[in-house]
Amino acid sequence: MRICLHYGEGEVRVDIPEENLQDVIRPWSAGGEGNCLAMAERMLGRVEGENFSESVAGRNVCVLIADGTRDFPLDDVLPGLVHLLMGAERVSFGIATGTHDADTEANGRIIEQIRRIAEREGLVHYDIFVHDCEGAEFAELGVTSRGTPVRVNEKVLGADVYVVLSDVKPHYFGGYSNPVKYFLPGMCAYETVEKNHALALDELSTFCVHPWCGDEGRRGNPLARDQLEGMEMIVGGREVWAVAIVSSGGKALWGEFGLAEEVSREAFEVSDERNVREVGKADRLIVSPGGLPNDVDLYISQRALELTGQAVRDGGEVLFVSACPGGVGAERTRANFYDRLTQPLEDVLASIDEEYVLFAHKPYKFAQMIRRLRKLWVYSEMDDETIRRAHMEPAGDVQKVVDEWIRQEPGCRITVVDGANKLALRAVED
Repeated sequence: MRICLHYGEGEVRVDIPEENLQDVIRPWSAGGEGNCLAMAERMLGRVEGENFSESVAGRNVCVLIADGTRDFPLDDVLPGLVHLLMGAERVSFGIATGTHDADTEANGRIIEQIRRIAEREGLVHYDIFVHDCEGAEFAELGVTSRGTPVRVNEKVLGADVYVVLSDVKPHYFGGYSNPVKYFLPGMCAYETVEKNHALALDELSTFCVHPWCGDEGRRGNPLARDQLEGMEMIVGGREVWAVAIVSSGGKALWGEFGLAEEVSREAFEVSDERNVREVGKADRLIVSPGGLPNDVDLYISQRALELTGQAVRDGGEVLFVSACPGGVGAERTRANFYDRLTQPLEDVLASIDEEYVLFAHKPYKFAQMIRRLRKLWVYSEMDDETIRRAHMEPAGDVQKVVDEWIRQEPGCRITVVDGANKLALRAVED
């Protein structure tokens, strides 16, 4: 059976005999029948003239938007939102980078998108800024109950009302990608994110667990709770609205607009239903994050492995199909991510007992996976030595790796996951 996997701006094809193919898993798709623009117009049209228009009339509004490492369908959603913002005194569009680099080509393209849409729709009083976790002017708001100092970009604090454009999907330690994350980490200082992300090492900080879940039994994520507490300190009781969507391939398949907690809870339910799967463990696993921007570098694309790695048995093998044109990641992340990962695995695992530094959870989780596998193959644009130094094996040809798996173990069962950045897999006993 021939299977196509997203890879960078293109795709990779691999042939797997049907008797060896355990499963092919992809994110929810509308099968080409969905009309993203029409859905966005209906979603935003339902609130026109109601509470939202009253909330923003004559007031300062801050709209938070994902950075260039995400694939939010801005051209489809933003025009309708701008139409609803015409009565505002002023609109500030903030690109929520968290600890990602601020000055990138992708963020530059988003700025141009926002400017083009705002001017086409006739919005006059607006500004655009890109958050920089080290270069912004920060306000000190105090400390959360878990000890996180909340230092936030001052440009966020002048708003009377907030609106977040959020693509909701499982997040391997934050529960879900959701509107809360646009405040913390999205608009906070490096040291704020560092303290919050230390909670990623708690086993309760995992996917599909969040304080806004409808299921009370899935609200105890300490990292997500800390982020929510930080957001509440930032907004200070002011209204937070959200456009919450569930998307695939840069297209919204489901969406709602309303107060952030309410629409997030609905989005979590849709994401759980559509993009969380129970699977049996395979002997071999092939994983693609889903192409750009989800496989722009190793730091970004790793989350696809964290969300799907449960689907391979201990002692099995994984083939990671991730283009990584940006290499291992931004310079800011290198020392505590990639450079740590090149140390002996036991040292990587032991280092987590030291005082936490930002990004250190990533090599730790990578090391845990590598140690339980026989081999982790990587097919990418990175050079072979970069891959080998991090205890992984470069794959020059995807098909040759699969053919060798079957030659060595003719009865091996292979699961393929494409678009893994949008999914979460739960392993069940066979």
